[in-house]
Amino acid sequence: MIKFLTLFAFTASMLYAQMSVRKIDSDILDEASGLLISKKYPGVFWSHNDSGDKARLYAFDMKSLKLIKKIKVKKAKNRDWEDLSYHKGKIVIGDFGNNKNRRENLRIYTIDEPNPYTDKKVKVISKQKFIFSDQKSSIFRRKNFDCEAMYSFNDKLFLLSKHRADTNTTLYVLKGSKAKKITQYTLDDRVTSADSDGRYVVILTYKSLYLIEPKGDNIFDYPIKRKILGNVGQVEGVAIDGDMIYVISEDGKFYNLHVKDF
Repeated sequence: MIKFLTLFAFTASMLYAQMSVRKIDSDILDEASGLLISKKYPGVFWSHNDSGDKARLYAFDMKSLKLIKKIKVKKAKNRDWEDLSYHKGKIVIGDFGNNKNRRENLRIYTIDEPNPYTDKKVKVISKQKFIFSDQKSSIFRRKNFDCEAMYSFNDKLFLLSKHRADTNTTLYVLKGSKAKKITQYTLDDRVTSADSDGRYVVILTYKSLYLIEPKGDNIFDYPIKRKILGNVGQVEGVAIDGDMIYVISEDGKFYNLHVKDF
């Protein structure tokens, strides 16, 4: 059953004036997608390019926005990396971009967080292949099995689909080799990233940020706060860290705002 925003309490207001914006001081990140604030190395964030780049992560200094290190992910391929998250103390990389709905090799790579100051490469610990539980064929006319958003909550890994036929998103929980459907929900635009700090879940679309404080797996059963982004370009990655939310655009603009601003 599709649920609509009007069924839940939410607030909507323009956000652009409240956001601080800076530009990453490097042209090596030319199609930024995922974003992750390091828990192990204060003042560092991780990002990566979309498809077309090699299998590597980029570490940046949060103050200067200068590149610290590019790190090769060994025994991995960047078919279409879309998001990053922490899960059970490890970094997970979502290689599940599926623009044409034809991929049969969706996967999530797990790695130990590398040292951004000394490491040049990091080895894949595990490679988890999966399929969507409600996708009956690899060729599906409505093309609603693209995915760019992943977050970890209560030691479970969740995915949010990026529909190409409408502005719905499907929420899945990863169980073994299947992403099991929980529910479908209507937002204002296509979902491009998500993150959780264990208390909140934040969802990014091209138009808005959504903040939820869930107690269970179905995040859409709980009140939603919404902020309209305004003119921020093609935003592709979001991360939450304490009282701060960070957003990165495809062209390397780096935004931040306070949770209390919702």
